[in-house]
Amino acid sequence: MTQLRYGSIVRSLWSLRGAPAVEELKPTRTVSYRAHRPGIAPLADIYEPVRPIGTSVLLVHGGGFVIGSRDMKPMRFLAAKLVAEGLTVCAVDYRMIFRGGRLDEAVADVRDALAFWRAHAPDASRIAMVGLSAGASIALLAADAALHRLVLCFGLYDMDHLQGPLASLLPRMLFATSDRAVWRERSPGAAHPAVPTLLLHGDDDGLVPVEQARRLAAAREVLGLPTRLVVYPGAPHGFFNLEGSVAGAATAEIVDYVR
Repeated sequence: MTQLRYGSIVRSLWSLRGAPAVEELKPTRTVSYRAHRPGIAPLADIYEPVRPIGTSVLLVHGGGFVIGSRDMKPMRFLAAKLVAEGLTVCAVDYRMIFRGGRLDEAVADVRDALAFWRAHAPDASRIAMVGLSAGASIALLAADAALHRLVLCFGLYDMDHLQGPLASLLPRMLFATSDRAVWRERSPGAAHPAVPTLLLHGDDDGLVPVEQARRLAAAREVLGLPTRLVVYPGAPHGFFNLEGSVAGAATAEIVDYVR
């Protein structure tokens, strides 16, 4: 069972302060990826490289299904790094708890964003989706076999493994039920899209322990689905927020995998 380390919440939130450890990059343009509905506006920031290589990335932010946005610190960091490698980037917002929806609405938004991006990307056959934290959970549920690559970073995949009053409150809000059987059936880890998938996780993650990624990788391997798991020793949750070698190594891993 997953036991939340509450001090990790404070550290993760604190790490979001300040500018990303990279030269800031402004979006080429901001667009709506579908008609607006109550809640968070369906906006996407598009970043275009000077010399595009054809492959593009749909970025899905984290924030515990409650906070976050397409222009939060780790999204700006990754957008700048990926664009520097010739990848076109589309970073999207989606509805969250208390702001227009639960998990189903978040997944529906990301699926709509993916459909929009297929119609506007440089090459519809070479789209990768990269999700961070809650965004990894949503991306796993929104993914389909037509994706070129899927990258999931420190995501929560097994909702029924959560323990503790605060941790178990999250699936109650996401699914509007206390039934753990429903949590298990509707968890992101129950979805196994047939797309090559890269899992990145730190083994000192106090919010989403690395066992979540290991279980997902093992389940996919049993099904014969192409999967690569990379675990960073000593890395915490949200390591793209922090300066250091892990953020750089993880970014390089993403670039190599999607390109």
